[in-house]
Amino acid sequence: MFVRRCLFWTFWLVLALYVLRHPSAAAETVTALGGGLAALADALAAFASAL
Repeated sequence: MFVRRCLFWTFWLVLALYVLRHPSAAAETVTALGGGLAALADALAAFASAL
């Protein structure tokens, strides 16, 4: 449980430092992830409608 908490806080610390040091790259990363998730949702919707 302790390791899990440490990893949780480490993840958020690394994410915050990435956003603070490279804001434009972080924005591009979020845009790419959002686009990928939208494409995945569209593909899943098409698959579900085909059934």
